[in-house]
Amino acid sequence: MTGFAHAQDSRLLGHLFSTVAMKKVFSDTATLQCWLEVEAALARVQSELNLIPEGAADAISAACAPDKYDLEQLGVQIAAASHPLTPIIAAVETNSGSYGQYVHFGATTQDILDTGLVLQMRSGTELLIEAHQILLQACVLQARTWRDVPMAGRTHGQHGVPITLGLKFALLASEIRRHRDRLRELLGMLPVQLAGAAGTLATLGSDGARVREALAKTLGLVDPGQSWHTGRDLVAHITSQLAISAASCGKIANEVVNLQRTEIGELAEGAAPGAGGSSTMPQKRNPMLAQNIVALSRLMAGRPAHALEAMMHEHERDMAAWTMEWATVPESFIYGHAAVEQCAQLVANLQVDEARIAHNLELTGGLICAEAVMMDLAADMGRSQAHHLVAELISQARQTGVSFSHALNEDATIIGLRSPAQIATLLDTANYTGDAIQTVDRIVRELE
Repeated sequence: MTGFAHAQDSRLLGHLFSTVAMKKVFSDTATLQCWLEVEAALARVQSELNLIPEGAADAISAACAPDKYDLEQLGVQIAAASHPLTPIIAAVETNSGSYGQYVHFGATTQDILDTGLVLQMRSGTELLIEAHQILLQACVLQARTWRDVPMAGRTHGQHGVPITLGLKFALLASEIRRHRDRLRELLGMLPVQLAGAAGTLATLGSDGARVREALAKTLGLVDPGQSWHTGRDLVAHITSQLAISAASCGKIANEVVNLQRTEIGELAEGAAPGAGGSSTMPQKRNPMLAQNIVALSRLMAGRPAHALEAMMHEHERDMAAWTMEWATVPESFIYGHAAVEQCAQLVANLQVDEARIAHNLELTGGLICAEAVMMDLAADMGRSQAHHLVAELISQARQTGVSFSHALNEDATIIGLRSPAQIATLLDTANYTGDAIQTVDRIVRELE
């Protein structure tokens, strides 16, 4: 019988916590391949700069082919050595023949592992940018589709003023765009690491800066111009951004959960037949995907705290802090990608009940337009007095059980200032959505 050590790897539940694509980026196979890619690139650069023989670069590059190594065997050797890289260096040295002495020339373990992790973060960030773009497009489509459909805008869980359903999606699209753009910016900041044992690169003498610059260029990374062995702020920044993106996805999903409630029923998950049901209650249609996204966002909320802890290195190198990233970064990318991909699916397949939206708009008997009435009367009596008058009429209407419209049309002060037709216009929810439609049009125009 086989089991799993982490929910992401479960054959039963893994799809809830991960994506195949992102797990591949942070798999053992990919990790080893990235480490070997860095070692090979370092040798090629040093050969081009005449620091090691030309033949050494060819031999080392050939020895860095990942298919030459058995992951299970390397795992046993790493555990025995209590070191993540020395068994791999030894194996590459052996496979490089007489040029083995030039393997890992002038580098330290953290140089290789950090740069390898950066290569993985680059691939992971590219996947996340793509996923954000898909989610963004889904939000834009919903915003355009429902641009002018009035619905109850809710504040503190209660009806406030009318908005449009399109505005809700347009604002979400704008938020997702900001996340996508920040990820693009971070993608262009990813640095190579080559600093030697304590950040001085003394092993390469006056050639150190040239080697680092050339290595960065070869790998398509930024030359930071210095060590970042203990400067982990960019790692924490990226991890934090992934959690922020996941939080937005959690917000979207939680909104669906709430608007799918029996008492509201305005939105619903577009579940396949038979999906989202209850094992015992036949009538149930549970928002399973949305709730899972909320769970992912909550799991992600703790990852930046670990990355911030990992920033607190002692002296010039600190294994205790550094090692935390080996768990935190892959988990952040895997959870984060799952959250964004699932959210894109959720938004794209949402079902909208226009009749229920219209019905809910009238639940308060016109009170959702109380602010519209107050602001219109403020032109004649000032905002404070108008607020007091409208509040009094609302209290009377609630006590007597009459509609807000009836209370307005029966008040001497009101009917002296406004006709029944004008009152009816003020209570039409479509007339009090402010700049919602214009905002939708602007955001959609910018993002399409």
